[in-house]
Amino acid sequence: MTIWFLEAGWELFTPVSDLYGVDLVVREPKSRRLLSVQVKHKEPGALNEGRLSNDWVNKAPPFDYLVFIVPINFRVLVLPKEALNKSGKTFDFYKKDSKKHSCGPVRPCYSQYAIELGDEKPELRSLRFIEFFSKVHASRTSAS
Repeated sequence: MTIWFLEAGWELFTPVSDLYGVDLVVREPKSRRLLSVQVKHKEPGALNEGRLSNDWVNKAPPFDYLVFIVPINFRVLVLPKEALNKSGKTFDFYKKDSKKHSCGPVRPCYSQYAIELGDEKPELRSLRFIEFFSKVHASRTSAS
């Protein structure tokens, strides 16, 4: 996923130490603004591919965006930190299947942050991801 930012011409910085839950800092090309990003991904074969522990219960995350990726099929969520304001212990980004595993379609409350890149040509994934990331960022900045 980090390569997608680089392929799209964004500057990318990685903290020397992960003290504050920030994996990447990216510079938006137009505004030159720095954005902090936390990246979470699921291992292949995870039964609950859409479940994530809520490490930010009742507090604001220390980053601007969470990028949640299921690499096996390139399901991606770009969540602004405001979308992570929740008191529960876990996030279930995808609907549960008949066995109660979070691996179905994206839940409606997260649909505006979801993009499916599995059917996209590999050489176009970075472009589509950056277009989507930029769209989520633009809607966040226009709302504030």
